[in-house]
Amino acid sequence: MIQKIKSKFQSEDGKKISTNFMYLSILQGMNLILPLITFPYLVRVLGIENFGLLMFAQAFIVYFTMIVDYGFNLSGIREVSSNRNNKSKLIKIFSSIMIARFILALVGLIFLTIIVFSFEKFSQNWELYYLTFGIVIGTALFPTWFFQGMEKMKYITVLTVIAKLIFTLSIFLFVTTEKDFIYVPLINSLGFIFVGFISLFIIFKDFNIRIKFQKWKRIKIQFIRGWYIFISKISINLYGATNTFILGIFTTDTIVGYYAIAEKVVRIITSLFAPFYQTIYPHVVSIVKKPKNEANNFLKKVFKYSLGISTVVFFISISLGEFSFLLVFGEEAKNSINIFYILSPLIIILPMAYLFFNVILLSYKLDKYFSKLYVIGGITNLSMIFILFQFLEKKIEAVSLSLLITELIITLLAYILIKNKGLMD
Repeated sequence: MIQKIKSKFQSEDGKKISTNFMYLSILQGMNLILPLITFPYLVRVLGIENFGLLMFAQAFIVYFTMIVDYGFNLSGIREVSSNRNNKSKLIKIFSSIMIARFILALVGLIFLTIIVFSFEKFSQNWELYYLTFGIVIGTALFPTWFFQGMEKMKYITVLTVIAKLIFTLSIFLFVTTEKDFIYVPLINSLGFIFVGFISLFIIFKDFNIRIKFQKWKRIKIQFIRGWYIFISKISINLYGATNTFILGIFTTDTIVGYYAIAEKVVRIITSLFAPFYQTIYPHVVSIVKKPKNEANNFLKKVFKYSLGISTVVFFISISLGEFSFLLVFGEEAKNSINIFYILSPLIIILPMAYLFFNVILLSYKLDKYFSKLYVIGGITNLSMIFILFQFLEKKIEAVSLSLLITELIITLLAYILIKNKGLMD
């Protein structure tokens, strides 16, 4: 058995998967470690209220980031992966997607301006929203989908780690009092934009790919190919960032802060699984074209190990929950502990959802189902929030329970669909 596993990793595909997994593991390690340093620091220095305001602004700007991403971060990977040896085709794909993203960023900026100066809730902190919008510009510039499609994860790793290190150091240098909270989105946005420009330089230099003007027809094709994924992302945000956003509209920045702390901890824990799934996605895309049993057996093993590991992580997390919160965030964040316990089953559910949706359904080009399930999720979440708001006095508990129920429902539906399609027998 050991010899068999060893031989698999010594093959060309095995080496590529293990190398990419190593780079993405380093990246995810930094994504885990650095927020664990800055996140508690910001809560303590800025206070729960200012931290909640920052999280509300980020939740609002997520909608614009989602528009710029469209469905390109997944449809783009698939296209680049399928055409990696055809340079002329790559140039057309790269150029049309980048132009589409720039158009969407401009449209987003126009809508941001209209919203910010139309509502007092936003206009009283207009600088905060414009500075946070820099993340959208950086997102438009950074073609992670190209590097993943080419299976060159080292570029993503190096660039992102450099940006995050600069961000972390800058936070400790420039954010020392409550009044410095406005520097957080500025520093964050500059990091995203810096990485974006450097990534384009690398693509121009190392891959000899240039952005060339494309006919509207080609750009339109990219919009069509990413449509179902885009609709699913809108739906995801109807129970992702929207929960934070709704909480900010109906409660206070302090309540948002309590919720954001708990949800962020859960997201950090579940992000541990991301590098593995991101690594195997291009591989699964390639093996689904081969005899059915190969992909089927591979996905069954991935599912079994993912479920086992996530369950262990869940029990460790809840056993250390209260102690960890008080140690890391202090007494001020005590109200976040119960919210964390409500959300904690997501530590098992979210990795399964990522595997079902972002790996299996997309690899088999079942984008339509991908989209429909997330639409169901979005509608379910909004319905659950409305219902729970009527019965629960604490709105923070209502949005937390709504998120948990919604994620559980769509994950189970995705599993049933995959089994019925015979993709993981």
